[in-house]
Amino acid sequence: MRKQFRKDKIWLRRTKPSKREYQIILAIDDSSSMADNHSKELAFESVSLISKALTLLESGQLSVISFGEAVEVVHKLTDQFSERSGVKLLQKFRFDQNKTYIAKLVDFCTEVFNQSQMQSSALNAKLLVIVSDGRDVFSEGEEYVKQAVRRAKLSNIFIVFVIIDNPGNKNSILDIRMPVFKDGKLLGIQSYMDDINSLPSVLSDALRQWFEIVSNLYS
Repeated sequence: MRKQFRKDKIWLRRTKPSKREYQIILAIDDSSSMADNHSKELAFESVSLISKALTLLESGQLSVISFGEAVEVVHKLTDQFSERSGVKLLQKFRFDQNKTYIAKLVDFCTEVFNQSQMQSSALNAKLLVIVSDGRDVFSEGEEYVKQAVRRAKLSNIFIVFVIIDNPGNKNSILDIRMPVFKDGKLLGIQSYMDDINSLPSVLSDALRQWFEIVSNLYS
């Protein structure tokens, strides 16, 4: 992974904080369905990967949030992030919440980003990375979730939803099927998700694409 960062020119670019600042909120699903060790390790690995990316860019702020039924900021955007603080904040995750409220999380993060923008004169590139096992994402209602995503989009927030899965589970997310309707008629049953890749490759690729997009927009 480190070699890949060094070889990719996007990680070597230097930015001027007066013109642009990178702000990333990493939201980790703290629900009980994430309690297995595999999911925990992948979720914690995402913290390390993103923090290293921002360190290489020498410009950026990272916030870590836990969510489930409740949303809690475990590391603020304005606080300096270090390896020591990373270990400390990860201890705050319990993976014992009973539900996963995605819309509530997205609305909360949108407000955090907007408040931060009001306090800064720089152009803030905003990225929300959600790490979850993808279960019960529409528990609040599909339309409610879509509305929250639209509000985030209007605030120029780029959202990446990384779904992780434990291959040892009997009931994999790949096995979940869902009905597809059109005009009130059932068209068929399809997979909830077609494919899942490892978190490091998916997340690093998403970060590179985001940095590239931001560089083009503000160059």
